[in-house]
Amino acid sequence: MKYSTLKPMTLSSPLCFSPEWVDDLFMQAKTVWVGFSGGVDSHVLLHSLVHQLTSEQKQKLVAIHIHHGLSANADNWLKHCESICNDLGVSFVAERVQLEVQASLEDAARNARYHAFQKHIGNQGVILLAHHAGDQAETVLFRLLRGTGGKGLAGIPAERSLGEGGAKLIRPLLYVSKAEIEGYAQSLQLDWIQDESNADERFTRNFLRQSVVPILKERFPKMEQNIASSAQRIATDYSMLAQLSSQQLDVWCNEFGGLKLSFIADKAREERLFWLRQFLQRKDTSLTHSQLESIDDMFASGEDKQPEFVFSTGRLMRHQNVIYLLPLDQVVVLAPLASGEIVKRPFDEIRVRGSNSCVLKARHEGATLIMPNGKTRKLKKWLNDQQVPNWWREHLPYLYENDTLIAIGDLWCHPDHSHLDIEWRINLSLPLPK
Repeated sequence: MKYSTLKPMTLSSPLCFSPEWVDDLFMQAKTVWVGFSGGVDSHVLLHSLVHQLTSEQKQKLVAIHIHHGLSANADNWLKHCESICNDLGVSFVAERVQLEVQASLEDAARNARYHAFQKHIGNQGVILLAHHAGDQAETVLFRLLRGTGGKGLAGIPAERSLGEGGAKLIRPLLYVSKAEIEGYAQSLQLDWIQDESNADERFTRNFLRQSVVPILKERFPKMEQNIASSAQRIATDYSMLAQLSSQQLDVWCNEFGGLKLSFIADKAREERLFWLRQFLQRKDTSLTHSQLESIDDMFASGEDKQPEFVFSTGRLMRHQNVIYLLPLDQVVVLAPLASGEIVKRPFDEIRVRGSNSCVLKARHEGATLIMPNGKTRKLKKWLNDQQVPNWWREHLPYLYENDTLIAIGDLWCHPDHSHLDIEWRINLSLPLPK
């Protein structure tokens, strides 16, 4: 279920969570986690929540601190957070993480942080994070400046799943202004950490926060709340649009999830780009507008062509005027096959009974197949007849005895080897020959 939102609050009063929201939260979750950096936002979130809990609810609350090791003060921050939690009577967990080298230090830290969250809270837990209306405004502005679409303008979601289980990530302060948070902290004389990296305007978000947002707020005092409200409406609209477009794509896609280009070929370019975007997003893939334009240009070529567009996490390919989203290509596994042994490969697995001398080899371009009627067929021509997509031809299990091709999975078998029992299991989510 969706958790309800916060009650309105004022600067002069403590942040007040809806009692119904609190009760629902602690009734449904075995453990409620709070991401606790020690900064003013997370301190206010933790402090305000703790003071609304019953003793029983408080036993289910755990603060988690992620030690990134990026600051010389990181060890002191950890000690500070632990001390605060001891004063509040809240269970405390700290996790030291190693950052993977990426294009963005911010992205690396965020990915490490969320991975640690998921590790600790499991599949059924709930974690609260202290993102606020100011963070939402920065996010929307940042994405807008990068040329985002509707999904990006929806900003940070107030609630989303975490991982593939039933874990939830909730941001209960998302519609609360930074001024309200700081007002609460100052009125109660809370002590919080000042991360020196937040002043480094080499990071775009810091530049927006320090140099851009203050100017906008002078002219538009309620900018943060207004952007947060707009993002919420856009998120609702986009969710509805995604549902409707997904229903249409169910009609336009084949059994393997490939998009039939005939349905969008006669549409205007921006409409084609819209459907390409929706097709990819339902598969949790996002590409830039310029990439989508390149794909559209590529797939506008003759239907007899089989173009390929490769990006960082996958590839788009066309076969028989249908485009497929495929994983990145992988090395073909070539190996001997003992009778009864299962060989697992990236896209399939195969087992042969009745021979101890079968070997998986690469296909020979000039190979000739003998058909059940005794006639011969060139391998390349046979693959065309079977409508095998080009990207699968190297991955098919070509079985040899010595230098003789005796089978191709369970699609073809040499008449002299019809006694073989071949089990070929493929990833049915991918377009393979039947």
